[in-house]
Amino acid sequence: MHRFSVTIPCLANGSKLRLLTAFCMLGLLVPTATVRAELKPLAIITAQASSKTDVNVAAKAIDGIIAENSRWLSAKSDTAPWLELQLAAATRLGGVHLFTGTLDKNPVEDLAIDFRDASGRWIEIPSASVSGNQSPALRIQFDQTVDVHTDRLRIRVLKTHQGIARIKEVVVWPYAADLPALPKEARSFGDEPPVPEIYLNQSGFDSRYSKRFTAPTLPDGTAFIVRAAAPRSEPAFTGVIKGHIGDFTAFAPSDSRDYVVEAGGIVSVPFRIRPWWLERVSYQRMIDFMVDSRHYVGNDRAVCSGSFGWRDDHHFGWELHTLVPQYLSNPSAYDRMPRQIRYEPPTKPGLWGALQPYDESAPDVVKLIHWGADVIVSQKLTHEFLKSQLAYFLYAWPALKSHLPEQNYRVVRDYVLATWTQSAADRKYPYDASADHNLLALKTKIGSTKGELPPGYSVEPNVLLYSVALRDKLPNPAQYLDAARAQAAWMTENLDWSVPLLTKGQRMSEFITLTGLATFLRLYPDEAPPKLRASIASWTEVMLRRSANLWDFRKLDDADGWTPMEPPHPQKWNEPGNVAGLPAALLAVKAVTDDPATRLRLDQIALAHLDNVFGRNPVGRHFSYDAPREVEGVEHGWFTFCPGGIGRLAQARFVLDASPKDFHYPYHPEMLGRGYTEGWVQFNTPFNASMAYLAFDRAFLQAAREGDSVVIRLCAPINFDDAVAETATVQLTTPAGPTIEVTVTEESPASPLLTARIPAATVPPGSVVRYGFGYLGHSVTVP
Repeated sequence: MHRFSVTIPCLANGSKLRLLTAFCMLGLLVPTATVRAELKPLAIITAQASSKTDVNVAAKAIDGIIAENSRWLSAKSDTAPWLELQLAAATRLGGVHLFTGTLDKNPVEDLAIDFRDASGRWIEIPSASVSGNQSPALRIQFDQTVDVHTDRLRIRVLKTHQGIARIKEVVVWPYAADLPALPKEARSFGDEPPVPEIYLNQSGFDSRYSKRFTAPTLPDGTAFIVRAAAPRSEPAFTGVIKGHIGDFTAFAPSDSRDYVVEAGGIVSVPFRIRPWWLERVSYQRMIDFMVDSRHYVGNDRAVCSGSFGWRDDHHFGWELHTLVPQYLSNPSAYDRMPRQIRYEPPTKPGLWGALQPYDESAPDVVKLIHWGADVIVSQKLTHEFLKSQLAYFLYAWPALKSHLPEQNYRVVRDYVLATWTQSAADRKYPYDASADHNLLALKTKIGSTKGELPPGYSVEPNVLLYSVALRDKLPNPAQYLDAARAQAAWMTENLDWSVPLLTKGQRMSEFITLTGLATFLRLYPDEAPPKLRASIASWTEVMLRRSANLWDFRKLDDADGWTPMEPPHPQKWNEPGNVAGLPAALLAVKAVTDDPATRLRLDQIALAHLDNVFGRNPVGRHFSYDAPREVEGVEHGWFTFCPGGIGRLAQARFVLDASPKDFHYPYHPEMLGRGYTEGWVQFNTPFNASMAYLAFDRAFLQAAREGDSVVIRLCAPINFDDAVAETATVQLTTPAGPTIEVTVTEESPASPLLTARIPAATVPPGSVVRYGFGYLGHSVTVP
């Protein structure tokens, strides 16, 4: 087998560099089960255009030649250039390859593709709307938002260099399981080295926790070493591969050098081992994505169909379900981040603005929480999922109120109380499967692998609203807890966790189910259904059983299924959000699990899935195409990215574009580069949830009297930079009531602990120290 990767250098004037990367495979012997007929492009009979320049007529865009002297150019006076293609017959289309520009410069930047339906109407293809493009070769796959069955396509050029459309060639492909990669000639400007066949987290590991790699080509008993990445370095750690897995958890160096794993003549990519490494390379990136992907005010200002607070979020983006936990679990880390967001007045009344603006000094994560709540209330959205997001805002108010006007709380609370039990939605929502939008009603319907209706979605919002009702002394607070209890009890009696649709089959929304049940059990154990703990234990058994493989990867089922697939549909299913979000569920369950061995394995599997995002997977790549340019220490990003789509995420930062599919597992290098790719806000928010639960799981507080001082110690993901003495803020409340803020400072450049010493005489016994807030915070009583 010959394998190589190639890239097009894409030149941008002051904007983010995009490299269009893909793999070509030559001389492959494909297993019988995966043999497929070669897909051929469709014949294009004629092409016509809005204008032309000299001899550069429309027909040259369909002549099979990708060259400067064989392309269509629009006239400079043409302010709305378009190219229309007529196929030999009406057929279902899967996508196009589009080649534009001059050499490797000046490609078409913004475009849209329409098709003509049977009635003669022109309909825009949502996934073929491209903005901010800088690649001269595009692979545009049509998703299933609309069924593109037609004999006519029209490419509308919306923005291009000097106003002139330059299209060298259009190749139209029929609907199939996978749109072919771009031809080698379009990608022959350079090579990327192959991924070494020791697969691990390319960026690095936390020095105190699980560190594992997978070597699918090496036999059991193969010795491995961990050494500094510098040539001829001596072994710093040794071990033996078992079940294609190498474990170097015990290796915890105190330096910040790059290390590699070496075994069987293979040397891994370099990585770091430091406290809080994953948090260091991820926290800012998570916020960057949520900033860029906002609807109306993000880095793409187009109005997107089926979108509310974030582009293409529909009703199940889970934004406040995850942004709030991020802040509650580790507030000081977010408080210190640079501010990117400034308030913008609404461009149209009713889109946002019901909530008074925040203080500009507020952290971006708080501004994002404000944005999500403001859009829901301003647009009077009453889908039960969107209403439920507001419970997180209200619950977190004590942690938010120093940054937001009191009016925000009153408006959101009034809206929640007025709409929580409404059964009807305000509009028709795409993919809506809800039977009743009354959040106190029992929910017995389970959604599909689209992820639009996960089981138990109402449990946590009702538990949180119960806490709010108690805090605010609202009438009948028990109604919320009763609803949560009834829902959880129904689940314990009726759901069999061995059924794939109830777990991995919920794709990116799976984390919602178990985080909610675990929160109920932790906050109100005496009020929880009697069988809830046993049901969670049953779920845990399934997770452990299905993760016993060379990747520590939770499979779809107990047979040969690894990830959900529904052939021949190419979009069913891309599931980076499921892999990225499972750690949230695993760590939530760990918090209500007593057995030490089970807790250890839950932790190990959780980290394995985060490592999977970063490259410990059968293709060895980070889920984000741009990871090598955006994430410290990552060498290999995903093969490609989606240049279009409803969410218009091509230029957003830290997009989780794709993950390995069922046919990549357990290890099939002949399948490299195959499978659908398209980022989605619903893929990033589960990752955000997992990082929130990772912070909650790792953090702890200590308070002790030492001589004439009270010593407060905080362990939390704060110390990211060895060169800076980093700090965090904890709250100290005395029995008499006053609360003061106390600054804790890292104990050493590489220490996970931060410490403060306070005169003992000022801290009465029974005083409480807190970090974070509520169900994801920590507290300790001073003796």
